[in-house]
Amino acid sequence: MIKTLLSLGFLFCMGLSYGQQTSKTPKTRDGSQYPVPVLTKEMQNYAIAHGSFITTEVIKDGAPIQYDGEISAETAKKVNPAEMGIAITDKDQYYKITGTNQYLVVKSTWALDGEMKMQK
Repeated sequence: MIKTLLSLGFLFCMGLSYGQQTSKTPKTRDGSQYPVPVLTKEMQNYAIAHGSFITTEVIKDGAPIQYDGEISAETAKKVNPAEMGIAITDKDQYYKITGTNQYLVVKSTWALDGEMKMQK
């Protein structure tokens, strides 16, 4: 009788523990097991010089992508997303540069985090 109660108690505790673990789903990218990198002060400092770049066309999965808006050429040359008034998010952002055939790409926390880790 005591073994049965101890076994049931053990299984009950294991069930609670499992339930708590499965209910905590961290935000991930594309269903991966890695949590979204948080925008840190170090990442913001890195983005001052490496936060964006200009390209002629952005194609993803073989097709042109949807752009997040337009931006002036003068603003796009600043490189630092904060100076452009653009917040860094967990997704790359794409802007058409007004009056040109160029596009501004603002890097995501994923891209910045990966670049910073590769430099170490």
